[in-house]
Amino acid sequence: MTGARRPARPGPRPRFFRPRRWALLLLLLAGLAVAADLFLPAGLLPRHERRALLVERGQTLSEVAGELKRVGLLRGTLGFQVLARLMGLDRHIKAGQYEFPLGTTVPALLHAFARGMSGLNLVTLPEGLTLLEVGVLLGHHLGVPATAFDSLGHDRRFLDSLGIRAPSLEGYLAPDTYEFLPGTAPEVALRSMVARQEEVLRGAAAGRDSLPLGLPLHQLLTLASIVESEAQQPAERARIASVYLNRLQRGMRLQADPTVAYAMGLSPRSRLYLRQLRTSSPFNTYLYEGLPPGPICNPGAAAIGAVLNPAPDVRDLYFVARGDGGHFFSQTYEQHLANIRRAHEIAAAAAAAAAAGADSLNALDSLAVKDSVAAGREVGKAAAAAPGKGRESGRGR
Repeated sequence: MTGARRPARPGPRPRFFRPRRWALLLLLLAGLAVAADLFLPAGLLPRHERRALLVERGQTLSEVAGELKRVGLLRGTLGFQVLARLMGLDRHIKAGQYEFPLGTTVPALLHAFARGMSGLNLVTLPEGLTLLEVGVLLGHHLGVPATAFDSLGHDRRFLDSLGIRAPSLEGYLAPDTYEFLPGTAPEVALRSMVARQEEVLRGAAAGRDSLPLGLPLHQLLTLASIVESEAQQPAERARIASVYLNRLQRGMRLQADPTVAYAMGLSPRSRLYLRQLRTSSPFNTYLYEGLPPGPICNPGAAAIGAVLNPAPDVRDLYFVARGDGGHFFSQTYEQHLANIRRAHEIAAAAAAAAAAGADSLNALDSLAVKDSVAAGREVGKAAAAAPGKGRESGRGR
């Protein structure tokens, strides 16, 4: 049939999902996902709970993000890490113990980490505290029984997990200021302090092939703890360390009063009397040669540094307290006896000037008993029957 019209071809159907639209849709979804990670990190309706975490010194941004995810404050870590770098806060995260409610936004988390802990959450452990004293201080600050710290500090499994072969954490807790929130678990606090002490030791021993007299690390801490307990004035630490190293090298007993105080369960800086110097204990360096079995307190970085860098060209073997926190040092026993008499004269003059009060008399009695030649001789008699018999010194504090 001629002249018949051909049916019109259907036109192209409209395309609602072109590649460009797909790309825009995917970009929008990705943006929503990132926004949800940043501003709804714990979901749309998080539970009314708070989560705590510890940020330790030296942790990387990735490690911090992983810890946030572990405690439930983040669902994913990518948004946190990207925003931290965009905000320039990736290198400004401060160590500390933090606590946040579930649902805290990522920008809020980052700003909190950059500000760090407030002063109300800081606890300072001074140099020279014993493990027991550390437990009391932390227990009061954290609201945890002090006995929990002492018990954990002697727990063999816990010590093994830290790589410490010693019988306790005595000496392995770094004096410093820490950021712990009330309620922090004893395990978290002790691990932080041990890690800090390891940092101190690595820094102090960096570049050394060996330690003084070839001392192993445990004995280094032991000697540093004695120096910490003896030195009242920072300027004397290195010289006191030299005295003890000289005595060890000669095979002389250390005759360090703080070791006896520790053996008696007292603070290492306690004053002692003659009868107490006869205390039977391997920690009594009046009776036994060499270093005691372990540290008697937790030494600070300065005391550790003094043992690693003792005063050069010092031949002193003795020192005696002069009553003002400092000491008289001497190379010979004869000089030491003269210094003891000198210290007694100073103490007697101070007691007379203070008008014969009970405290003055007790202080004089304590000094006279400890640092007299008779003290050294009496303890020497007891030492004759004890293992590790050595040379009498009458060193005195």
